[in-house]
Amino acid sequence: MTSFSIEDFAAGCKRAMVEGNNGREAAGAYLADAVARCGTSEIIRALEAAVPPGASIGELIVHASPELTMLYARAPARFQSGIHNHTVCAVIAQLEGEEVNHIFEPSADGSLQEVRAITVRAGDVLTLDKDVIHCIENSSDQPAHALHLYKGDFGALSDRRSLWSWEDHQQKPFSFPALLTESVTAMHQSGNRAGLQALVQAMPASKAVIDTLRD
Repeated sequence: MTSFSIEDFAAGCKRAMVEGNNGREAAGAYLADAVARCGTSEIIRALEAAVPPGASIGELIVHASPELTMLYARAPARFQSGIHNHTVCAVIAQLEGEEVNHIFEPSADGSLQEVRAITVRAGDVLTLDKDVIHCIENSSDQPAHALHLYKGDFGALSDRRSLWSWEDHQQKPFSFPALLTESVTAMHQSGNRAGLQALVQAMPASKAVIDTLRD
């Protein structure tokens, strides 16, 4: 196994996307090769070193440039995220545990309908096109860790992205604080107390959001 460097990986991935015929597929192949060469534990080590203790969702971005965003997705046990889009293609490498991607499409009445669920397990790499609307779930009692790649700079794309409310699927503007609120709302409305407790342990700042929704 070889060591993993976030900046070296980002540079190589961007070259692969430029040189390949399909940027999304090229990024997927480059990420799969990195997982095979470096191993999931080594990649987790590098990602953990890049984020501060108790990091918020936005602070889990470990690289951002006009061509590429890298997000270290640490999903606590039983975590559910809010429903959101990216507006750019995405590649997910599951490093530990598993992540269920619930995929939605607009229905005739303007709401959203879940059309499929895709589970990625440790060592798997999944690609998503730019129009995907989804939420993620860790259905296990153990934390899940993944590296998410996005073609573009999330900071520059935020005003093009959207969230959808958990209860009535109303579309709203995206922000990382709003995503945290929607994620807490999803777990609260699902009666997912274990997920909320695990989220507070992993991200203490979430407690203030959770307290506003308590019965």
